[in-house]
Amino acid sequence: MTARRVPDGRPLVLKFGGSAFADLDGYHRVARYAAGRVAEDRRPLVVVASAMSGTTGRLQQTLDHLSEDPPADAAAMLLTTGETVSVALLAAALDAEGVTARPLQAADTGLLAEGPGDRAKLVSAGPGALAGALAACPVAVVPGGQAVDADGRTVMLGRNSSDLSAVATAAALGADTCELFSDVPGVCTADPYLVPEARTLARISYEGARRMSRHGAKVVHEGAVDWAERGGVRLLCRPFPWCEAPDGGTAVGTGPEAAAVVVHRNSDVWCFGSGRERRAAGRRLGAEGLAVAEFDTAGGACLTVPAGARGVARHLRDARRLDDLCLVTTLWPDGRAEHTAVPRPEAAAEARRRHALLYPDPGDATGRAVRPSAKARSPHSDVLVGLARPDRRPS
Repeated sequence: MTARRVPDGRPLVLKFGGSAFADLDGYHRVARYAAGRVAEDRRPLVVVASAMSGTTGRLQQTLDHLSEDPPADAAAMLLTTGETVSVALLAAALDAEGVTARPLQAADTGLLAEGPGDRAKLVSAGPGALAGALAACPVAVVPGGQAVDADGRTVMLGRNSSDLSAVATAAALGADTCELFSDVPGVCTADPYLVPEARTLARISYEGARRMSRHGAKVVHEGAVDWAERGGVRLLCRPFPWCEAPDGGTAVGTGPEAAAVVVHRNSDVWCFGSGRERRAAGRRLGAEGLAVAEFDTAGGACLTVPAGARGVARHLRDARRLDDLCLVTTLWPDGRAEHTAVPRPEAAAEARRRHALLYPDPGDATGRAVRPSAKARSPHSDVLVGLARPDRRPS
């Protein structure tokens, strides 16, 4: 990865998660914000757009109804359409704000990946056509989580990978900062939707953010942290659009590690007959780009697998899925990770109890996270596939 400066100043890279596009007005809100940043910062601007909230999940659900294990190329072709739709809608909204924007496709991003098409591994990033687009236009809009393979086909960098493509893009263009906007106030000590006492960290080290992500926290994509550290890119994790403090959020780069609690509520728990079988399955799943957490209970050797992940059934034939259990991980300041499996209905209460052990002073409101509004799926997330049908999970 070689950083390169654009001739007319370092660009600014902003990434907006799906929650920013919970409705069509969200595209106007992001467009107005981007227009303001162009006027204030007077720098070329790259906006990385995620799919509308809930869209990729609906596409995956539709695919599951047709095939339990569809070809990776077919899955990639379908699952990347949500970001492509967002790029087109955001470029149109920017035009309505009087800002000329260039909508780009995966082939124009300069991101190259290899491996299964629906969870390919990013291997290089270059300025490519994106630098040329910025030289001709003040704003470029690119799809999050997309790259191309050696044959030029569009591939997906896995679910929730817009952070990764934004940070790699920033590094390739020589940007010093990449701002990641989402529906949480920053990097928090627990999920503020589950733990009202969660705190927003003002700063955290690359390693601290990487450790939280590795253990399942939905803070910053682990690969994005790696690219940021190697490229010298400072990350700003900020809320949008309900930000009460415009300068709020978390800076990722230099700073302390964090003590935090992670609830793996979007993962399934699988139990194996032995630790050896569990480790072997964990290696195979990890080789396919899936994040797993291994832990032991009184009932056996277990691991977590992201719920609904494609193609996992063949690795789990000798395991039992424990639908009633949820993993809660406590990350202690000394580097220990402590896993506790609890009944799913008790996961939030266990997380609050664990968080109180890490932050025992209830009167200390330093960095107290503002609880976000409830998560919402965009009413337009069905635009590509129609109304939802009952979910079918792998057995």
